[in-house]
Amino acid sequence: MSSRLPNECYQQIFSNVHDTKTLYSIIQVNRTWCENAIIFLWKNPFRKEIDYNHTKIVPILLSFLKKDENTFFDYPRFITHLDFDNLFRITSKFYDNNENEAEYFLSLMKQDDTLPSIFFNLEYNKWPVFGQIWVIILLILVNMAKRRANIQWFKFDIRYNDIKGFLNNNGKENDGVEYFYVDDERIAGSNVETRYNIVDKIENIITTFLNLDNFDESKNFFENLEYLELDRSSFKVSILEALSMCKNLKTIEIEHPFFQLILRPLVSLIKKQNSLENIIIYGVHNAYMDGYHDAIFEIISSLGTVAHSLKRVEICGIKMMNDETLKFIGNCKNLENLKLEDSYVSIKNFEWIALAEFSKLRSLELVYNWSNKEYVSQFNPIQMILQNKSITLKLKNLHLLNTYIKNHNLLKSISENCRNLINFTTQLTADDDIKYLFDILGNNPNIKEFQLLNPGYPINTGFIIDLVKAFPKKTDYIRLVHIVSSFDEFRKFLENCMVNLKFLYVVVSINNDINEFGEYVKKWSGERRKNIKKLDIFSIPSDKKILVRWE
Repeated sequence: MSSRLPNECYQQIFSNVHDTKTLYSIIQVNRTWCENAIIFLWKNPFRKEIDYNHTKIVPILLSFLKKDENTFFDYPRFITHLDFDNLFRITSKFYDNNENEAEYFLSLMKQDDTLPSIFFNLEYNKWPVFGQIWVIILLILVNMAKRRANIQWFKFDIRYNDIKGFLNNNGKENDGVEYFYVDDERIAGSNVETRYNIVDKIENIITTFLNLDNFDESKNFFENLEYLELDRSSFKVSILEALSMCKNLKTIEIEHPFFQLILRPLVSLIKKQNSLENIIIYGVHNAYMDGYHDAIFEIISSLGTVAHSLKRVEICGIKMMNDETLKFIGNCKNLENLKLEDSYVSIKNFEWIALAEFSKLRSLELVYNWSNKEYVSQFNPIQMILQNKSITLKLKNLHLLNTYIKNHNLLKSISENCRNLINFTTQLTADDDIKYLFDILGNNPNIKEFQLLNPGYPINTGFIIDLVKAFPKKTDYIRLVHIVSSFDEFRKFLENCMVNLKFLYVVVSINNDINEFGEYVKKWSGERRKNIKKLDIFSIPSDKKILVRWE
């Protein structure tokens, strides 16, 4: 006979279960398991699984409008994660599939005198369908606030696929494909102004909610927020201003094409934080826009006010021309992860990094950056960073792919100073690189993941065999981009491979028959008794690729 565990024990166990299907199974075991697992199932109800069943959460969150109906649990109170993009998708799909039920809830709304007065003055019928969805989302947020939902995680990102049904596209764009990276290019029959008017109205749901009269619960809705993510497709100014009460953010992730426009509220929000740990900034190269350089300097240099708590700094798609931009970085004594990608970094800003003492740094990613052409033609500025032993001492992950900057003596410095690498990425740009590359592999026996890029350096035919023989025993994840030149080299690579591969990704020139590569992988895997989990081959105008995963 087994004794009943305390609820705290169940909750500690269930807190480690993140798979939705598993949580659904758990709540069906018995009442005790259900009571303790339902908390975690409802922490993040607005997940990405947007299917018919998922839309059933909408009537549950609107059930408070039915005065005589009680739910089994106080579901809104469990919610800690608010992914607004998915909330909008779920609500839109619910309305499309259940228009009569949605209209029923809207009729109940008009009879509920406990709601903020704004609900009795809304003329949402002026925006057919969109207006109803707008009101339903606002009602859900109000109910969450009433039930004291403790929101700790908030993401706002509206994709073109979410709003294309509200645009006048004349029947175009009905392919059902998600366009995640080219939103502005999918306008088709509609103009940009129409699209952004809709995005503005969606964003207005949040600001309207936070500024409701006679509803103090909304003012405190985000007071415990720890994670904030604002992606590209929003204006952000009003949301940033509305979130000015947040002082305990751990993570800010923001992407914007025109940082000049959000300079003041973003800098203000950063400076108000007590213990910001992670900052991720994504931009686009539009330095020609008026005020760009001043805005970038003010935003990034403002991180100096939170340098004491920063653990992760990621800056992508930014031009850092002002030599004082990264001056604060030396005060980041707790920094564990630093990433600069697709950015212009002045030599002086590289020097600020090189002079810092990052005794806790575990991951350094410097990829696709560039700097002063005259300087980098003679010296790699990243080398001085890798010569700093306080930076390299505990470094586990090192990714260096900067095709605009030759290695010079970079790999030599890595071979001399790095001994604890687990994940290593680099490029070949000269003959000397090969010797030091083998030294790095020999000095770092714990490397599991290895990635090598050839941006155009002529590699001798024997290199690939020497490389595969040099891999540490623990290496099981390999990516080779334009390192293998022919099928014969690919065959020799696998024939001489002594490590237990779990992942292999190879990019070759268009002159190769990529199907031949795939057939040989099957043959080799059978001989080695390795079960292929996934095998994909790709052919694009510039090159051909093969990706393999083994069990």
